[in-house]
Amino acid sequence: MKKTTGLFLFIALCGFTTISSDGILFKVEYKPETRYNETLEQSSEATITYIGSDEFLKNLKGRGVSNPTISNKNSTTKEILKTGKLTDGVHFPLTMEFISTESSDGKQVIPDGTIIYGKGTVGSMPTFDSMFSPGMMDETKKVFMKTMEATLSQITFPAKQLSVGDTFTHETPLTIPIAGKKIEMKIATIYKLVSISGGQAGFDISQHYTMTLDEYTTDGTGTGDGHIVYDIAHNFYTNFEENGTLQLTMKTDDFSLKINTKNTFKQTIVFGKN
Repeated sequence: MKKTTGLFLFIALCGFTTISSDGILFKVEYKPETRYNETLEQSSEATITYIGSDEFLKNLKGRGVSNPTISNKNSTTKEILKTGKLTDGVHFPLTMEFISTESSDGKQVIPDGTIIYGKGTVGSMPTFDSMFSPGMMDETKKVFMKTMEATLSQITFPAKQLSVGDTFTHETPLTIPIAGKKIEMKIATIYKLVSISGGQAGFDISQHYTMTLDEYTTDGTGTGDGHIVYDIAHNFYTNFEENGTLQLTMKTDDFSLKINTKNTFKQTIVFGKN
């Protein structure tokens, strides 16, 4: 679930409440008694170039490893998030069901039919307490639910009154395991409100990645851009599109790696009454 997972949970909770014809109150909110039919489309391309001694490169070739190594992956995931009635004026039950996943590599990180059960809170992020996923180990379920909650906790925004042309920046940390090491980085995302029309608010987004450089990660940078369309009445977005690139150089005891990635992400949501 790397950045991608990490990344599709981050955008799944941003909403707006209208305050005037040319301004909105930006906030984060799930509504009770609502169905969110979500489709996630992701694609990634990675190029890894190995740098080392002639003997190392010869051994690499002997093992059938291409240099550079180029990989591509595409996937489409459909899920339904449903919220129930308020139970005490503040809390409501919540489920997230993973309907289907189609991937170019044939792998499924989350089996079809997996359901996560939790509780939503007015003005706060949901929490998860149980999970139905036949064949998945209990410890894996616990880790997955904690990962989901941790990801959601990173996207809590203070309410912001915005007019067309206004911007704000939000930073989120990200850890990516590569070649037995962990790459620590921060993603600064700039949101710019560009339109309010027909009950929708449009945002342009731009991103810049900064990495913690050490003896293993000697150079790294990344950028991204995209656009978001929000349905103001539902306090939720209907479309999110992002394109990102990442370049970094890593060193190990025996060789170095130059890694270049390109990622695209698109998520659409159709609302319904639950």
